[in-house]
Amino acid sequence: MKEERELKGSELSPAVQKDALARFIHRFTRDHIPAWSKQPRPDGSAYPVQFASDRDWLEHTLFSVNKDGSLDKRREYCFSMPTWPDNPEMRDKAVRS
Repeated sequence: MKEERELKGSELSPAVQKDALARFIHRFTRDHIPAWSKQPRPDGSAYPVQFASDRDWLEHTLFSVNKDGSLDKRREYCFSMPTWPDNPEMRDKAVRS
């Protein structure tokens, strides 16, 4: 059985960071704009950008990783604490990616 642990994306190897960026496509950064964010919110307003960049997302997101440092493929989600670069009043709100 593989042992797993949680690491910040900034602690992952460059290859695993690339894997995380490819796998978790729902993040909303200034570098990556997901399809869901292009639709208006129910109140008609635009969704706010969650992270300044993909690098910012990696620095503020925890990933389940195996003992060898690879992403645990059994986990569908990661845990992010958005920096809300344009909305500082929202900075205590976490999201699941």
